[in-house]
Amino acid sequence: MQRFNKDKAKKIFAHTWYIYPIMIALTTLIWMWGFEAFHQPTAHQSLTIFFSTQVKNSSFATKIRKEHYEKENLREIKTPNALPSATGYYSKLKLYMNNSDILVLDEATMDEFKGYQERFFVDITTDVKTSYFPNQNEYYVYEDEDHNTFTYGALIKKKGESSYFDEFMTFMDGVDYYACLSVSSKNLGAISGERNAKYDNALTFMNYLLEA
Repeated sequence: MQRFNKDKAKKIFAHTWYIYPIMIALTTLIWMWGFEAFHQPTAHQSLTIFFSTQVKNSSFATKIRKEHYEKENLREIKTPNALPSATGYYSKLKLYMNNSDILVLDEATMDEFKGYQERFFVDITTDVKTSYFPNQNEYYVYEDEDHNTFTYGALIKKKGESSYFDEFMTFMDGVDYYACLSVSSKNLGAISGERNAKYDNALTFMNYLLEA
């Protein structure tokens, strides 16, 4: 049996010592990544709200979450945003039309969806208003050629008037803004089916935005 050569081992370690801290660091990073990935919020524990404004401070969203959603375990609120005049606005809008819970859009953007609004927005019916939006809100209503109406936005910022949100974001002058529910949301309660009935954070959160 070959005897253990201490001198040879020392020489090897002297030339390869740097490998060990690298391996430890990599193992730690992999463990941290795995832990973080495993504990990511689920679709029902997170809300994404797209704003066609410039959001300077999203503390208003954090405040609503802390005051109203402790029991619902709402862990995360994302507020992606872009002004309609910004480069890449429509690319960003397209992305979040299919990956959001709520959208706060300027009236000109709302107008662009007339005729195929049902592909992207939830119809705010009388039942939805009664259950989730009890205040007397103003709504964006589209009427087609057959006189069918579709309500897909609630007024959140009226042009020419000050707003609670002025402190937190930049709005374009002389423009109305509406809050809309995205059909891509996983938090639409019974609107998405009875199996989803208890997951209605998008509806309740939109109401808190309208009441702010």
